[in-house]
Amino acid sequence: MKIRSMTIEEYQSLLHVSMRKKAPQIWLKNARFLNVYTGQVEQGQIYIAGNRVAYVGQKEPLVSNETEIIELASHQVVVPGYIEPHAHPFQWYNPLEWGRYVTTQGTTTSINDNMALFLKLTDEQALQFIQELDEQGFHLWLWWSRFDGQTNTGEQIGRFNDQTLRTWLSHPLVVQGGEFTSWPYFIQGEPNLTKWMLMTKQDFGKRIEGHLPGASFETLNTLAAAGVSADHESLHGEDVLNRLRLGYYVSLRYSSIRPDLPQILEELKGNPEVNLSRIMLTNDGASPFFVQRSGMNEMIKLVMKAGFGVADAYRMATLNPATYYGLDQELGGIAPGRLAHLNVVETLDEPTPSYVMVDGKWVVRNGQSLMNPSSDWLFQYFKPKEVTWDLSRLLQIRDTGTTGIELINEVITRPYSYSPSDSLVEDEAYLMLVDHEGRWGVHTRIKGYSTKLVSLASTYTASKDYILIGNNREDMVQALRKALEMGGGIVATFENGERLEIPLTLAGGMSRKV
Repeated sequence: MKIRSMTIEEYQSLLHVSMRKKAPQIWLKNARFLNVYTGQVEQGQIYIAGNRVAYVGQKEPLVSNETEIIELASHQVVVPGYIEPHAHPFQWYNPLEWGRYVTTQGTTTSINDNMALFLKLTDEQALQFIQELDEQGFHLWLWWSRFDGQTNTGEQIGRFNDQTLRTWLSHPLVVQGGEFTSWPYFIQGEPNLTKWMLMTKQDFGKRIEGHLPGASFETLNTLAAAGVSADHESLHGEDVLNRLRLGYYVSLRYSSIRPDLPQILEELKGNPEVNLSRIMLTNDGASPFFVQRSGMNEMIKLVMKAGFGVADAYRMATLNPATYYGLDQELGGIAPGRLAHLNVVETLDEPTPSYVMVDGKWVVRNGQSLMNPSSDWLFQYFKPKEVTWDLSRLLQIRDTGTTGIELINEVITRPYSYSPSDSLVEDEAYLMLVDHEGRWGVHTRIKGYSTKLVSLASTYTASKDYILIGNNREDMVQALRKALEMGGGIVATFENGERLEIPLTLAGGMSRKV
């Protein structure tokens, strides 16, 4: 698969630099580098021509006055740029600022969820957006194409059709279908999902990633037969092994809701014969407070700390995802013809880079970011939210039933019964989900969320609608009003008088900051 096409002139220039008939733009002189193909640290000359590596070996290049000659310190090592194989770049942060931030951590390429684009933009707008994002030039954003939504609302279901899927899968920056969340319907024979799965696999030859928490071994068999080729939802070591046994690639997750990578690594250590070349790493769209802790640099460090080999740890973040996506001729290693995505680390024990190169250009140098993108253009795609209807109507909505939601932990809930005439108990609150256009609202209760919250309103939800939580309905509505007056975001008040405001002015779900 090609993601960076060359003109005949660029191709010839690459060959001439490789043959030392033309001077490179950059020469990494006598550099120590990690060869992920052999697992060895080698020393030699690396030439860069345009956006690609032209030569790796012992011969010195032809140089000119325009050649930038880099001589690294003896302890520094060049490693391939890291690849995040499963990103959700719309988690309060926006894709532009998220890409800038993770690039400083050495992640030069990411494969990203397009769900937010599906919901907020037309296909034409969305594909124009990913093209304009790509033109920023300091990070490579690749994408997947959803078959299905996270929720089964009519709006989401109607967004998926043959033409949309074909349009997305035809784009060179789209490298897979998925993540596939509606597999229970697929197994039951849902015809559109069946058609789209086969189309992705057969007509476009692209990968299909699953979202398979708790799937049995038999279900994994069926989905592997259907073409699902990777999954990021392993909960423990045996889950990883079951997926590997059936030919899946497995992304080990270190995210804000499932920070269990160290535990899974410990369990895998008991199986030293496991083929590590089919294992990748992901933070699965970590929440903002967890992004710094879960960058690819930190995950590589965790793998080494768990006792795995240095080369294997780096391969999980470089060669393995590149190979999985069929991009190993473009990314994942330091070799002739590959895109010049390079990190310079002070030692292999410390994967946070002091230098980062993307497409043959330095974007981090001596630990200082050279990236300074403007986010103003994002507003043409993601408009601020506005107050467009009478929010006081929300006070007329009453309980829609007698079943509430109890939080067991961050990801697991269970139903409980209550009477609408009962007062709230200590850890109970009102819960409302409101259509973003004011057409409907659902009113129930939630337990285990907070004992100190008076009101919370958020325009950031998986379905584009608004969520309100609190012990006072008037305050909840006022919080939503304030959030919409900010252009979108989260507003919360607490019993001690504290107030929290988080502006998310890009379509009510994203900040201009990371």
